[in-house]
Amino acid sequence: MITDYGRAGEVEKAMKQFEEMPNRNQVSWNAMLSVLLESDRLDSARWLFGEMPQRNLISYTSMISGLSRLGFVSEAREIFDSIPIAEHNVISWTAMISCYAQNCQPLLALKIFSSLYGDLSSLRIIPNSYTFSILLKSCLCLQSLAIAMQIHGLVVKLIDKEHGMAVFVQNSLIDLYSKLGSLAYAEKIFNGLKWKNLSSWNIMLTAYTHHLLIDNALGIFDSMEEKDILSWNIIISGYAESGRGTEALEFFLQLLRSRGEQISPNPSTYTIILTVGATFCMLEWGRQVHTCTIKCGLHCTNVYTGNSLINMYAKCGLIEESERVFDEMLVRDTVSWNSLVFGLGQNGYCKKALEVAQKALELGIHNHNTFIGLLTSCSHGGLIDEGLEYFSSMSRKYGINPSLDHHICVIDMLGRAGRICEAHYLLQKMPFAPNSVAWAALLSACVLHGNEDVGEIAACKLQNLEPSNVASYVMLANIYGRTGRVEESKRLLFLMNEIGLKKEQGCSWVL
Repeated sequence: MITDYGRAGEVEKAMKQFEEMPNRNQVSWNAMLSVLLESDRLDSARWLFGEMPQRNLISYTSMISGLSRLGFVSEAREIFDSIPIAEHNVISWTAMISCYAQNCQPLLALKIFSSLYGDLSSLRIIPNSYTFSILLKSCLCLQSLAIAMQIHGLVVKLIDKEHGMAVFVQNSLIDLYSKLGSLAYAEKIFNGLKWKNLSSWNIMLTAYTHHLLIDNALGIFDSMEEKDILSWNIIISGYAESGRGTEALEFFLQLLRSRGEQISPNPSTYTIILTVGATFCMLEWGRQVHTCTIKCGLHCTNVYTGNSLINMYAKCGLIEESERVFDEMLVRDTVSWNSLVFGLGQNGYCKKALEVAQKALELGIHNHNTFIGLLTSCSHGGLIDEGLEYFSSMSRKYGINPSLDHHICVIDMLGRAGRICEAHYLLQKMPFAPNSVAWAALLSACVLHGNEDVGEIAACKLQNLEPSNVASYVMLANIYGRTGRVEESKRLLFLMNEIGLKKEQGCSWVL
């Protein structure tokens, strides 16, 4: 009854039932503790845990898991350390490892595993498949291939050879090796699987698309006897990310035709395919997909689909359509507001972009990208004073410290306005090492306004950072040409030919 009341969310009735019990055993106390923890009644759970006449490992593990879920990691560790070493089992050990992993402390998860491995293994407490799965995710978070290989070796050594390791551990290994750049190891594990579930196929499919090996991915996709919508999304996304947009669209059409197999596009599918439409400015295609989202009720109810529609129309130059989608959305997130700000700015509606961004700031729906959109709009619209005011108020008023990208936006803004010396001063004084993008923005401004002194400095720095960057030579040659230093311009172009640098020929898709 206590458990049933808890599942129904009637915590007060569960507590009343517990208090009216004439006799309570350990199961009763643990059941009430679980109800309190699952309903986030942490103070009541702490009190009950303190009042328990006896505790067993279920009591301790419940508290550790509950505290972990609510982010009280130090308190969870105190409870874990209070358990006598002889009373531990693999579940309590795994719970504490999971606590660190779930709270973004993967190094501590690995440390507590290694520090207790000797003591617990002497008590014949051996990590199980769930333990290893958490440890492998921690290795992935740390991007440590060396530790991952050690954990893999331990998995092979300890998991029962007769029954084999759980397939989800092997899937974790495939995913880990792929994401850490060891695709050959991932392939070896996948090919060695005696039994592959759908997740195994999808993870290997993701591995190939992640490395842009689309032909390999297609081989996996065609070999799959069973596919779900995730399989389709992976292969469509893989083609899109490889620049093969047409084939991505063809797979989407195949998916629509395969609805007899009970597989239908989901919000992620529409998000992927709308991104393809935006990338290649395929307006008519985007309109048809928009119609599909209306038919299935996603255009105004799903925030990700709505955001993709805003972006697609903005990239195709139809800012009124972007605004209409934005207005129709029932739920908007920070990306929704940022997408509209970027779209307005990129299409020349710079003052309107600032108005939308200002409203987002007033509502508290903003992040660092909001200011990227703001500063970019100010740069393109020549709104220098407004841009500098937003830049100076970022940390003071909105609690966002300007990043390198924000500084580059301001450098570009000042440079476009002809304030080259100010842009150069900001670049030198910013609390980040200038990268090639920063110097390229300054050099581009120097070309625009014919500033050869700063242009020579920017070009030299850019050539040091990227010796094969053709643009630095061409832009400096253009500066020399515009300022009458024709011989210097010819000399620079001759030097380009000498070292084997060639400017790619421009082309246009407009017929």
